[in-house]
Amino acid sequence: MCKKNISLILSFFLLISLTACSNNIGINPAGILQHINEATQPAESQRVAETDDLELEDEVESDLEPMANPRLHAVTRMDDGILRLSMRPPITLNPLLNEDVTVAPILRLIFEPLITLDEEMRPVGNIADLQFASDFSSVLLTIGSDVLWSDGLPVTSDDVIFSIETLRRAPANVIYKNNVSNISQVQRIDSRTVRIFFTQASLTAGKALNFPIIPQHHYQNENNPRSTRNMNPLGNGPFMFESHTPMRSISLVRNPNSFRSRAQIEEVEVIFLPDSYTELHAFDQGRIDVLHLPLTEWVRHHSVRPSRHETFPAMYFEFIGFNTWNDIFHDVHNRQAIAHAFNLTTTVSQIYLAQAVPSVTPIHPYTWASTAVNPPVFDPARAKALLGTINPEYPLVIIANEENTQRASIANILARSLTDVGLPTVAEVIPSNEYFARLQSRDFDLYIGGVTMSFIPDVRFLFGGGFYFNDPLLDNLFLAMKSATTESAYIQAISQFNQTFSENLPVIGLAFRHSAIHTSMRVQAGIMPTPDHIFANINTWVISS
Repeated sequence: MCKKNISLILSFFLLISLTACSNNIGINPAGILQHINEATQPAESQRVAETDDLELEDEVESDLEPMANPRLHAVTRMDDGILRLSMRPPITLNPLLNEDVTVAPILRLIFEPLITLDEEMRPVGNIADLQFASDFSSVLLTIGSDVLWSDGLPVTSDDVIFSIETLRRAPANVIYKNNVSNISQVQRIDSRTVRIFFTQASLTAGKALNFPIIPQHHYQNENNPRSTRNMNPLGNGPFMFESHTPMRSISLVRNPNSFRSRAQIEEVEVIFLPDSYTELHAFDQGRIDVLHLPLTEWVRHHSVRPSRHETFPAMYFEFIGFNTWNDIFHDVHNRQAIAHAFNLTTTVSQIYLAQAVPSVTPIHPYTWASTAVNPPVFDPARAKALLGTINPEYPLVIIANEENTQRASIANILARSLTDVGLPTVAEVIPSNEYFARLQSRDFDLYIGGVTMSFIPDVRFLFGGGFYFNDPLLDNLFLAMKSATTESAYIQAISQFNQTFSENLPVIGLAFRHSAIHTSMRVQAGIMPTPDHIFANINTWVISS
């Protein structure tokens, strides 16, 4: 097998692991594909992924004692008006040296990014106004005059340049490392204005600017992640660092110099918890106030503690995949037959219970330029006609990981549907370890899987050969989409890509699952998480005291 194909296969296993078990590749808080340091992941991460796409076992094993952590047994007054959050014990509190995906959202409370994404996933200015060049080869950033560091000094263009250079020099596993990979040059115009040039001009290039900015006067020459200054962060967010109790927690207080409206909550305590199981039970016992978990997984947990829930769009793309070593699937008509034999619309609606948006392609339907693509029509007669006289020597096998009950249900429904149209099929719902072993050894015919997609469309791996089919037409359409420098060209490229993807079916897209944020009843209504920031409007949160 050639080196290119080996690389593609390895990339697939790293990507798909995001929705079934932990690995060292993830989507960072800005939605960019990024390496993640395994050292920051707990041992339990082999069973529960420490990424946004968290999946829990139905039951905690009897010998696991998640509440044995003495931090959770400390006397805590829950009427003190303090918001309590959680993360893993941090290696650093510098957001541009951080490698832990659980620490990054907390640091967003202290540090503001250059840009954020709106409800249509367009880049919009945050601490700076954006003015893109007509060909999107560069962007002019003008920092707001009211944007200050928590020590009262202004945020300057030198801070922006310093932050970009910090990421360029940072180790490969740093969360936001890849956000600056498309930046070719940075030009200082004046103290509040800077122009950033992109290597690849594109309408989507600006999305990568969704990373925090740090102050040069505080972090200059601070290369050791554990240095005193790196463990005592100075930022510009709605909250500022107050204190750090090693191996226990950090405390944040309201930042009087934030450019946002004054935060209603005065103090935040962030407790260090070792793993997701402990975090889940800490929420059940009222020790923390916020939990980030898809609603379908929360329902499986059977918590009896009253709580509030707010769902929001996420980038979890679920699909039906094929074994490219099986000659049956090389014929696109057979892949289309499988799609027509299966009532995709009804199944997605029944399985995900309004906690997903159907999508046959890997372009999120809520993206501003996405065009509507109808899912394959449920038509068993057409499926039979497309299959013709195909007669496999043995029943086809669909595999799904048992920890994901939605995928298990879809596998069983698909197996029955294919058998009904004359293609004998069985579903095998198996533990994650066996699931991945069989994917790697190609011991399957079809599988139910998923990946966390980037906000910047990066879908080439789905049709680039190796583990997937090689589709030159889709590849060309993707390159046209990636290089589009006008809105009309971008919309046209996405439309052509979506239509071709839905016909050629390198995979059969099911849906983009939503995620959810769960809060204790102490947190009042009005929580508005966004796909790139679960604490997006935390300055307006109110907590009962």
